[in-house]
Amino acid sequence: MKYRLLGPHVLADGQMIDAGTEVGDDTDVPWKDIDGKEMEPTTQMEGLDDASRDKVREVHQRLYGQGPSWERGQSEAAREAHEQQAEEQRKLDEGSEPVSPQQKAEREWEKEFKDGKRGEAGMAPTIPPRAPVTSPPGAARQPSHTSAASTTRSGQTAPAPGPATPKAPDKDEVRPTKPNEEQYPKG
Repeated sequence: MKYRLLGPHVLADGQMIDAGTEVGDDTDVPWKDIDGKEMEPTTQMEGLDDASRDKVREVHQRLYGQGPSWERGQSEAAREAHEQQAEEQRKLDEGSEPVSPQQKAEREWEKEFKDGKRGEAGMAPTIPPRAPVTSPPGAARQPSHTSAASTTRSGQTAPAPGPATPKAPDKDEVRPTKPNEEQYPKG
């Protein structure tokens, strides 16, 4: 059986396989588990032969109750309706004013990208950060009572005391035998 990956996959040994790679029999990447048994396809695979297409169909049927979306196909009328709706939305967007500085920046970037002035971006453009604050440190920046060393009366530093530890109960009992009666005495 032979499959084509529709999305990236990570194997058990940590190897990353890119989308579009063919896996399975007669390929560089066998689709088998550690014991050498044929692995089940994922929903991000398409079968390249009859047996693998049947396996992918079974997985989709079991998980989603229907076959893969690319096998169902769209009617010509539905496809044309989607394209017409997308075109109408593009026309509306072209004539509208941006509603936020972020949307304005995104539209400017898209225009420059179409004009060839910009390349691919890893992140969308953002509003620049505010100028840094350059005020002198105040009381909040002074050493606190939780610092590693605290000053003594003579001005010398000494290690800060450690965290408080609970004391063991005086009696041999760790837990009270009648906690409600001890907390809420009768009378």
